Amino acid sequence: MRQALGYGIGDFYGGGQLTLIATYLSLFWTRFCGMDIATSQSVIGMSALVSAVAALLFGVLDDNLYRYDVGRRFGRRRLLLMLISPLLLTGVFLWVPGLPLAAYAGMYVIWVVLAQVFATAYNPLPGEMTTDFTGRTKLSTVRLFISTGAATLIPLAGSAVLSVTGEDRPTGYMIFTIATTVLFALAVFAAWRFTWELTPEQAGFGAYARGEVRDGHIGLARWMRRAVKVLREYATTLDVKEFRKHLAIYLMIQVSMDVFGQTFVFFVVFDWGSTAAFASLLLGCAAVSLPLMPLFGMGMTKLGPRRMYAINFAGCLSGVAGLLLVWVLAGRVPGPVWTVVAVAASLWFFAFKSLCGYLPWAVFPYMADVDQVVTRRYRSATFSAIQASFRQLFSGLATILVGVVLGAVGFDATRSVQSPTARIGVGAVLLGWFGVSMILCWLISAHLRIDKKTDGMVLSEINRLQSGGRKSAVDNDTRRTIEKLTGMPYDQIWLNGGR
Repeated sequence: MRQALGYGIGDFYGGGQLTLIATYLSLFWTRFCGMDIATSQSVIGMSALVSAVAALLFGVLDDNLYRYDVGRRFGRRRLLLMLISPLLLTGVFLWVPGLPLAAYAGMYVIWVVLAQVFATAYNPLPGEMTTDFTGRTKLSTVRLFISTGAATLIPLAGSAVLSVTGEDRPTGYMIFTIATTVLFALAVFAAWRFTWELTPEQAGFGAYARGEVRDGHIGLARWMRRAVKVLREYATTLDVKEFRKHLAIYLMIQVSMDVFGQTFVFFVVFDWGSTAAFASLLLGCAAVSLPLMPLFGMGMTKLGPRRMYAINFAGCLSGVAGLLLVWVLAGRVPGPVWTVVAVAASLWFFAFKSLCGYLPWAVFPYMADVDQVVTRRYRSATFSAIQASFRQLFSGLATILVGVVLGAVGFDATRSVQSPTARIGVGAVLLGWFGVSMILCWLISAHLRIDKKTDGMVLSEINRLQSGGRKSAVDNDTRRTIEKLTGMPYDQIWLNGGR
């Protein structure tokens, strides 16, 4: 458990910073920094597009740091964690009023790039810390427990601070967000201190560690060839059928969560007619999922991802219906009754929303196993980078689109009262986007094949082939399973030299 905690504490930053930014940044910028909603969302969205490119660049860098002395001395994953920790403190300037727009935009670009570098270095660690199915599930469960705890505590703490300092002045926001940023830096430092990774020899860089190979000067032509090879490497991840399905589900879930986070406070304040402090309190309802995390892990092992996803999406859709009901009842029932309904609906919704956050990351470590039976290589960082790049790309586009839509319907966060069209626009974006995404994810997840049994078959086949077993000796059940997972004929897997 100590090892799992040492790894999982890093996601206090990984998950917590998403909650902090999604819940408060656009609100802070529009209220105290002179931005309108379209400008705020455009800055956030364009920065996410920059982060999408950074994901690809740092994915390659991270995987190849053992080529260089600095990587062999400090580690390829842990070196980046060590550097990120103090650099995160620059994020305090996001929460200082009175700066020019360019300063906020530049600082936010740095912030999202640091978050991307962290994800690139952090996500591959479970596969390097253990290859055991139960061990990986334990790491994922503890990680998501801490991440959900951060997503729960941050809004609760924000609500407490704002209830004391008031919501009409920036002081309370600044105290809370700057203190949280410092905690993020400490969490990353702890993750650096208590995790480990493959040695250069284990990672396939033994020749570099022994000094037998050194990278010399790279000319333009050679650099271009490497760039093309890198892009081809990323493209081959999409050859794996199971990863394509996982990626589609992951992207729709994450983008939906981004949109939800960016609009929920506005939805509560203007559609429900409540306060930002109450919205923060409701976000704290995610705490209901914390005691459920062990059940999530058990369900992942016993039921498998496909059935867990079905339970999850059914719960999320009923939760969306509950939030819609609260909107309909606002101003139509006595205040205490409405508050009880709002809290009950939020508890239900956030329990399943947390499961949404858990399942893709519990499934992700097994994608590299499926790929390994095709390419002979364990490319977890490559899969992490391409997944993160797509996530940032689609998140950025969605954020810009949300800003455009809200601007088009006349939404203005500086006004205390919004027009009916603006209120409907906020509700449609939040509830409509989330609901439609959950339906699509449910349809795709019904075709997932990865679970404990099929992953075990893949690993057994990898071990058999690595031990010199002949491909022609494969049993029919294993052949069918691998073909369903990879989307390729069995004859095209375990290629010489990879793909």
